[in-house]
Amino acid sequence: MKVAIITEGYQGTGYGHLTRCLSIYQAFEEKEIIPLYIANCDETGKKFIPDVNLLQLNWLENEETLLSKIKDYDIAIVDSYLAPLETYVKIYNSVKKTVYADDYVRLDYPPGIIVNGTIGAENLPYKKDNEHEYLLGIDYMPLRKEFWDVAQDRKKNANSETENILITFGGQDIKNMTERMIKFLNEHFPSFIVHVVMGNNRKLEITSFKNIKLYNNLTANEMKNLMLSCDVAIASASQTVYELFKCHVYTIAIGVADNQKNNITGLINAGIINRAFWYDDIDLFDKIKNELNNFQVHKNKINYTKEEFNGARKIIQNILGE
Repeated sequence: MKVAIITEGYQGTGYGHLTRCLSIYQAFEEKEIIPLYIANCDETGKKFIPDVNLLQLNWLENEETLLSKIKDYDIAIVDSYLAPLETYVKIYNSVKKTVYADDYVRLDYPPGIIVNGTIGAENLPYKKDNEHEYLLGIDYMPLRKEFWDVAQDRKKNANSETENILITFGGQDIKNMTERMIKFLNEHFPSFIVHVVMGNNRKLEITSFKNIKLYNNLTANEMKNLMLSCDVAIASASQTVYELFKCHVYTIAIGVADNQKNNITGLINAGIINRAFWYDDIDLFDKIKNELNNFQVHKNKINYTKEEFNGARKIIQNILGE
């Protein structure tokens, strides 16, 4: 079976599409199917997708090359914020089955399978017709394979020290939250050991801070193990929140963009986080201080019994008709 995964990710757009598609790739691998991973990405982006059958190609500007590569493929999966409808139609006409990753009803997609693993996606105004199949909601949230079966790893790390806190705001940290959080923790919680996952291109001067450990270019397995060593995390309200939830790390999720509003509301309604925090809240750090002073109480409110998130496997099962 010939499968193509077509996506993008670079400094200007972020790298979330690359890691989301990596989880889909890994689920195909589990079925002994090796897709062609076609990525319009920079060199930093390549670090997010190790060990894939990669074709690095600006496929938006080299459309004919793309179409020649996937001609007569069985399946094409497209995950893009940039591709126009015309490109989707050409891909649809080149392969036997098409799958579209979507987050906010971006386009009126050609016939095929539409996947939106965002929490609450089943409530978005998708048109329901005979030309599309919809895989919507948290059951289809794709996480990297290192987080699929994490229960045994949690048992190994059951005695983690509670003074370890993780800070992660993704590859870009567009609101410069990382340094603000470090300064806040250094002032108000000087006994905490603060583990900071930095974006690949960011630098941080830490000589004036205590108990700070910096991490760059972590593999998925290294990131999982770091999460398991911490009891609290401060993170952007992105897919990382679901990975932290799988690891049973109590998370203070901070919204940094308007398009995260629905996600945060859904996370609260599902019992994955307790409350909404926003980067521009006037009293943001007072709220965080309260959360950290009482985090065990807040953590007991989280509904870890609902944890599953094997969305990548479910997506592949549907695509393959299993």
